[in-house]
Amino acid sequence: MKKYILSLSAAIFVFSFASAAFLTKDLPKVYIAGSEYYLYEVKKGDSLYGIANRYGWNIDKLEELNPSLSKKLEKGAKVYYPVDIEDRIDEDDDETDFTPPDAYPVIRHIVKKGDSVYSIAKLYGVKVDKIYLYNPSSKKVLKKGDVITIPQDSESINDGSTYLYYTIKDGDSLSDIATAYNTSIEQLLRDNKGVSENNFASGDILRISVNSNKDNLEVREVEETRIAHIDTYKAEKNDTWETVAEKNGVDIQDLLEANSGTRLKKNAQIAIPVLETTTVEKEIEPFDERENTLEGRRDIYKEVHMLGVGDSIADYSNSVSLAVVIEDPMSKRDNEFTRGTLLAIDRLKNSPYQIRFKLLCDNRASVDSLKNMESMKTYLDEFKPDIVVTTYEKNFPTWLAQYGEDNGVEIVNSFDVKSELYMDNPSMIHLLTPSAYFSDEVGEWTSSSLGSYKLVMVGKEDKEDAFAESIKGRRDQSSVISRKLEDLAETKLEEGGRYLFYGYPTSKDDIQTMITAIEYLKENNPFVEIKVMGRPNWITIAEGMRERFHKADVYFPSRFFFDHTMGPGKEFVATYTSAYGHSPIRSFPTYAVAGYDISNYFIPGIASNDGDFNASVPDGKEIQTPINLERVGNWGGFFNPSAYMIRYSPFGDIEKILIRR
Repeated sequence: MKKYILSLSAAIFVFSFASAAFLTKDLPKVYIAGSEYYLYEVKKGDSLYGIANRYGWNIDKLEELNPSLSKKLEKGAKVYYPVDIEDRIDEDDDETDFTPPDAYPVIRHIVKKGDSVYSIAKLYGVKVDKIYLYNPSSKKVLKKGDVITIPQDSESINDGSTYLYYTIKDGDSLSDIATAYNTSIEQLLRDNKGVSENNFASGDILRISVNSNKDNLEVREVEETRIAHIDTYKAEKNDTWETVAEKNGVDIQDLLEANSGTRLKKNAQIAIPVLETTTVEKEIEPFDERENTLEGRRDIYKEVHMLGVGDSIADYSNSVSLAVVIEDPMSKRDNEFTRGTLLAIDRLKNSPYQIRFKLLCDNRASVDSLKNMESMKTYLDEFKPDIVVTTYEKNFPTWLAQYGEDNGVEIVNSFDVKSELYMDNPSMIHLLTPSAYFSDEVGEWTSSSLGSYKLVMVGKEDKEDAFAESIKGRRDQSSVISRKLEDLAETKLEEGGRYLFYGYPTSKDDIQTMITAIEYLKENNPFVEIKVMGRPNWITIAEGMRERFHKADVYFPSRFFFDHTMGPGKEFVATYTSAYGHSPIRSFPTYAVAGYDISNYFIPGIASNDGDFNASVPDGKEIQTPINLERVGNWGGFFNPSAYMIRYSPFGDIEKILIRR
């Protein structure tokens, strides 16, 4: 029985409280000194206790705020009570101006060259299976211009565990988007290192930390002026609001606000707000006033990219700091790369800026690799590089990539083609064209430049040959011919026809066998146009087969090509030989030329764009690897989509045909 009585009492209390809260909605409200108060006019028979009970107000707070009325309560007197106290009781203070929606628009990703289901999944932080589920056709083929749709998980976005991906619309601004999703411009720029006000474009996709302002609440001590209590003054004859304010030492605006609707006449009861200034702790959503001005937003951008602000701005027009981290000081690769770098620095010695250079070795063979890594970080911290260039060919160190992101320093991955760190680290620069982009570009170039030629696939089919699949995939399969290597010379060709022979072989012997058969076909079919396309590794035997490649009219794709017999290549060899007493070692790529090209591109580039890699970099004059950097996405790093199609033309020339997005 006792349990029932207690439950009934609790129910009555809840009902009474809810009823009281409902009644306050009909009370007028006034603003006094920046705070909102309920205003109640005393009626005959009222008591402070009865008023408090009726509206669910705290009697102690009511008496504290209206001390003169606790002694004598007259009809017509005004009683005040803070609105925000009732709001806290009702637990309404958890509401913010931003109400997350139940569902966000789907991501609509437009497929570009080099995209794969895997790369798209990694870009947006989703599983491959989710893309297959909503885009079944992507299991078979992914074509440029296709639209991949990915639903967004509202629950995980709203709780802050994942980003919202938002497509910029016409008329949007950083400020508008920050306000709409309760975040800041600074957070938007941190989440999207590829974005600035100069390149903010409709159709681009941003990732947004929704409601991050609430997550970043700061507890601050602030001075707050508020009403200590309200006294009552009986108006005298000839009083004006000005004289009442002067007599009681209050601000006339506060007086008028407290007595809204009151007629000033003799014996009228006038509320006199008595203010006090006190220090209180408050949770405040941070707001940087600099967001309100263009100059301020530029300063925020510089801070985010660690370009410096005010007096601390690095003067790149006077000094550029380059650090080169080599993997193995005993290797010919790293020695050659270093020598090429030094030649570039010497070439730039008369530039209008000073070049600071530091060479570091990441000794992976060290017994204490952790200690070695910490030493490397210390050296880099002391040197404060503007850019770090590396020579790792595999297993690119994640600590170095993280160092770049933490310190706003671009890290150049010169040789490790398999590294994917650039896909989600905004400081990584992937210099050799990623495999997916490379094969896509070759397929598209072949289709546009040699699409009228009948395609003949030579040798044992290799499903792992991405170039062959990319080239075949753009042709009518019924027109593609396959030939075994041993049967190639017996191929029947139509007079006046045009044929492109693609070679699967990779070994030197098989390539020579194929070229021999092509020479036979050319000799016996003088009115047929024949071209040959090989795989990228054909570059390793090209020098020894130069004449035969010319005769066969051979093409092959390459991320790099150094012709040491002509023009700038010949000049580099002479300069290198003069400096070091021997010619550069022939390798693929030629490491000395790689060091030379990279330094010649990035040092003047940093000097010209003040270290801001979202700004343009002047075209370089690379003699081996063409550089044309693009970001993988607004929150990812850079990659280089440029490569060559190398042609040994029948006229004795070697053409370097630049192919790029």
